[in-house]
Amino acid sequence: MKKIISLFILIFIISTVSLQAQDKDKKQKIGIRGGWQLSSMVVDGNKPDTAQYLNSFYIGLFRDNKMASILYFGTGIEYFQNGLKYSNNTKRVVHSISIPLGLKLKLGPVFILGGAAANVKVTEKIIIGDDKYDPVDGNRTEWFDVAAFAGAGVKIFFLSVEARYHWGLLDVRNDLKNRYFQLGLGVSF
Repeated sequence: MKKIISLFILIFIISTVSLQAQDKDKKQKIGIRGGWQLSSMVVDGNKPDTAQYLNSFYIGLFRDNKMASILYFGTGIEYFQNGLKYSNNTKRVVHSISIPLGLKLKLGPVFILGGAAANVKVTEKIIIGDDKYDPVDGNRTEWFDVAAFAGAGVKIFFLSVEARYHWGLLDVRNDLKNRYFQLGLGVSF
């Protein structure tokens, strides 16, 4: 796992430095994005029988670097809450930091995007009613996940609206994988 994290950090640093060193005529956009997130943990693509989706949010910073007339390379950092809710008023909420790396194909105001994100767990809580608990050793989710994502959106002037779906690629707990849908607003500077 440490090798995977080191690889993602190295790719992020190299891409940041190399893209900054390119000619000034290449456009670079930075901004902030955030919105609503609907998440769950799944086994073989299906939620556990007693599980429901968890409503939460995400927020982060992004940078899009123009590589060609319609192609952009995007990086960033995001905070989000992932997990699931059970029908007995119990929730598992995992707070994570994500470093997404992806490509965006922009045709006029419309764009499609895809890539992968390295997600690192910051903390995790089990919430039963109004009480919050730290999970015990055998009940914790893994501290690291990699998710593939795809999405689409529209950008008008400096505002963009986008939808992204993320597929967790690693088992995070007892064959469970993260899945989440994000719908949000971005502002470019």
